[in-house]
Amino acid sequence: MDDRERKQAMQWALDAARNAGRLLLELGGKPLEIETKKDGSSVTNADYASHKSIEADLAPSGWPVVSEEGLRRPVSERQTWQRFWLVDPLDGTGSYIRMRAGYAVNIALIEHDGKEWVPILGVVALPDLDEVYFGGNEIGVFKDRLKPSGKPPRAIRADDDAMPPFELLISWNETGTLNDLVAGTVDPTQVRMRPISGARKFCLVAEGKAELHARSTGYFEWDCAAGDALFRAQGMAVCDLITGRPLSYNGPTLRVGGLIACRIPQGPEQ
Repeated sequence: MDDRERKQAMQWALDAARNAGRLLLELGGKPLEIETKKDGSSVTNADYASHKSIEADLAPSGWPVVSEEGLRRPVSERQTWQRFWLVDPLDGTGSYIRMRAGYAVNIALIEHDGKEWVPILGVVALPDLDEVYFGGNEIGVFKDRLKPSGKPPRAIRADDDAMPPFELLISWNETGTLNDLVAGTVDPTQVRMRPISGARKFCLVAEGKAELHARSTGYFEWDCAAGDALFRAQGMAVCDLITGRPLSYNGPTLRVGGLIACRIPQGPEQ
């Protein structure tokens, strides 16, 4: 992908995230239609509306869209693609229903690099906070208002000289212990935990406002790909909690096991 294509792809993703974010703000002020999925999670009419809006905005790219609320494409078909959009139209539906801060729109562009599938750009929009984070390969990472202000976005270059106590961001329903989440990465006695909704956790770590995000139970790829793209643009990556290896995408089930995003360069002996 050359520079022109990369800039165009980012613009498509930003426009789609902003439009979906505005739609979620509008629908959040009205009574929601709430259903329960087979896995027990909640889905609303806002999830579906956001999905349709994003799918329409990304259509000019000609690249397939894999969305939490879209049709599932078989892995045999997905493996023939060169690149595709990976979308969570409403990350943190539970928080959205409760009007708890931090629900998000996640859009990532996944590409095969010749060996594996990786996120090459990502956008995380936080509608209720009027924030959008975006970045990618050879682009950098930026933070802007969700509603265009006419001012240039701010480049994010977080300080790597993190000092304890380190802040670990977790999901509201995280059941793992501190040892489960950070042992082998950093001394657990130097860590304090704080729950945050959705993909905002990745954004705060990328920005240097927290040092770690970890999860002991599984995500889906659309939950973490956009945040991972921000990390990779900073020379880091979201890693498997057990193996420590960077995540790979476009798997058979699109499921991800436990993961950790860490911007602390030192080891546990620090």
